[in-house]
Amino acid sequence: MFIIVGILRFLAVLLLLAGAFFFIAATVGVIRMPDPYNRGHVAGKGDSPGFLFCLTGVWLYWLTISPMESLRILAIIIFMLFANPIAIHCVLRLCLKNKVGFVPGTKIIEEDN
Repeated sequence: MFIIVGILRFLAVLLLLAGAFFFIAATVGVIRMPDPYNRGHVAGKGDSPGFLFCLTGVWLYWLTISPMESLRILAIIIFMLFANPIAIHCVLRLCLKNKVGFVPGTKIIEEDN
């Protein structure tokens, strides 16, 4: 039993480190990008696996402590899988409607709306 707990906690640490890597990479990308559209893209692509790995690591850790409490973390993971992309889409759509400028040289494909 102690071996399984040790393995799960080791996997939890690895997942937390992987999530931290994605968060740091997304943060560097957000700082380096020139306009809100690029920043939103980087934030959406980096934060999604970052929180997924981190919360999965937390879930594995709590699975060793209290399996019933870990169900709440699963609910948070499922909620965030939907909420994060939708929130970034809404923010970037608001930027587009308010005519926030693009980087010079950006080619825009017009829609038929």
